[in-house]
Amino acid sequence: MLEIPARHFSRYYEILSVFIRHGLGYLFIPGNLMPRQEENLTIIGVRLRNALAELGPAFVKAGQIASTRGDLIPQPIVQELAKLQDRVHPLSFEVVRRVLEGSLQSSLESIYKELHPVPLGAASIGQVHRAVLHNGDRVAVKVQRPFLRETVKTDVEIFLLLINKIEQNTQWGKRYPFRMMLKEFSDTINRELNFLNEGRNAEKLAKLNKRNSSVVIPKIYWEFSRPSVLTMEYISGIPLHQIIDSQKTSYDVHRIASCLSKALFQQIFLEGFFHADPHPGNVLISPGGKIGLIDFGIIGHLSQSRRDHILSLVSGLIRADNPLVFKTLSQMGILPDSFDLFHFERDLLTLRRKHLRAKKFNMGQSIQGFMDIIFRHGIIIPSEFILLGKSLLTLEGTLSGLDPNFSLINQAKPFIRRSVWGIFWRNLRDKFRGTRETDTTSLPINIQ
Repeated sequence: MLEIPARHFSRYYEILSVFIRHGLGYLFIPGNLMPRQEENLTIIGVRLRNALAELGPAFVKAGQIASTRGDLIPQPIVQELAKLQDRVHPLSFEVVRRVLEGSLQSSLESIYKELHPVPLGAASIGQVHRAVLHNGDRVAVKVQRPFLRETVKTDVEIFLLLINKIEQNTQWGKRYPFRMMLKEFSDTINRELNFLNEGRNAEKLAKLNKRNSSVVIPKIYWEFSRPSVLTMEYISGIPLHQIIDSQKTSYDVHRIASCLSKALFQQIFLEGFFHADPHPGNVLISPGGKIGLIDFGIIGHLSQSRRDHILSLVSGLIRADNPLVFKTLSQMGILPDSFDLFHFERDLLTLRRKHLRAKKFNMGQSIQGFMDIIFRHGIIIPSEFILLGKSLLTLEGTLSGLDPNFSLINQAKPFIRRSVWGIFWRNLRDKFRGTRETDTTSLPINIQ
């Protein structure tokens, strides 16, 4: 019998009742009762999505993060969890005032000359208001929902209890790395709950994008920012989703698509530090056509070695160089003991025939297809790669809605070539220094 802390009784049984009401009670019943047919997995995904949406911010975030782990979770469930959205009622102005004054230790009137009471947007973690500082600067103020840290802490502890129960009661519970996913979720949401992290992310991205005059990243006002409050420069512009939804627009959509994709590829391949959630609501287009990026709660980090691994995998997939794909995965140390090379290579051949040789290359479908293969062969991809895949999937979806004829892969090629030559020269340098044997045979120098 699991020991449930008294302080968790109420929330624990509330969660259990929601799962039972949505037809998921068998998760906590001894025996291997999880249906395995594809159509049943879809039904499970729908029920799980509805249950998580009902249970609040921590569960919604957990589902959204789980939806990026196609290497760990069956695709029918992943596809349903990807539909989870933050649908919350905005905080009242009285609550916003209490959070601001409590965090900044001053009266609202002494902090801001004006604060618009109606939020620009509201989500499960917080909401954003327009404001004006006493020096006349126009700012956007992000305010965290009160008591959210305590709620999330409780729910994370309960997640662990539920995982223990699922592992004890089901065979499939032992098959999936739920504890690893819980740690990823806990680390991610705790970073997001400290708005100062988001401010530091914005500031670093602004420095890295300094030479890109087509991209605007808001300045952070640190004197008016705390873990629960973030005050940043207000960027005027129309959200990209409004341009996408508009039947007629005066904007040059091809130029917007080109500028946005180039900005992201520069962040990924050249800097290894990138905006990981470029959906249309996080992109603003100014009257002058500049691109404003907002919401830096989710940021991707790629070390140089990780970027080299990505390029090797892309090279191997495109050039049908299965030994290179296998070698790269082995170097990363993520192949399971039971790895079946023959069937893995057969699956890669099917992937190439279906996606890579199509008349119009679809990056999103190719990434998803590769994730399907990874899942089937029990390979656990590093979380940095998952975040990159999510970012590229989101970007491609955004750009296809904006300009259906836009080719994301064509925009990526110059950055890939530049990165490949970077590997070549680093290997050559290390050879002369005697620190590494140079292997340039597998490098995709001639990317067409």
